Amino acid sequence: MPFEFTFTDNSREVIEAMMKGKDKALEALGAQVENYAKLELENDPRRVDTGRLRNSITHVVNSADDSVTVGSNVNYAVYVHEGTGIFGPNGGTGGWWVYVPGGDRSSGQPSGKRYTKAEAARIVAYLREKGVEAYMTQGMKPNRFLKNAVEKHQGEFADIVKQNLEQ
Repeated sequence: MPFEFTFTDNSREVIEAMMKGKDKALEALGAQVENYAKLELENDPRRVDTGRLRNSITHVVNSADDSVTVGSNVNYAVYVHEGTGIFGPNGGTGGWWVYVPGGDRSSGQPSGKRYTKAEAARIVAYLREKGVEAYMTQGMKPNRFLKNAVEKHQGEFADIVKQNLEQ
């Protein structure tokens, strides 16, 4: 007796399911890295004051190129992430500078002025005498919140992808 076989092509449905799973996996990865990046800002050196940077961290999935981008649109995020002054990339710039919170930096131009420690201390003392809140600094240590969010949790990402592709 001859056998009869009927084949049904379900490849389109399988591909659609895989694409949905891929998009779900990218979304889950983005959400997880976003969450870890926000938590990293609480770690040493802690970089949460008003919460503006933390609240600005988001993720965007780009299905066209199978990627997810996590980041911030806050202009100072790069300085928090990479550090400034002597703590910045490649050792940054030397010297001390004077910082006045809320000072007019609307021009976007860095002052470029560096002082010796003694000069900066005198300027800060003078400004404080005049009632101006002022500080001296050599820079800010980095908090690599994005880099750490990925590197510290790499082992979890394969499981996230697997879980979302299996559903």
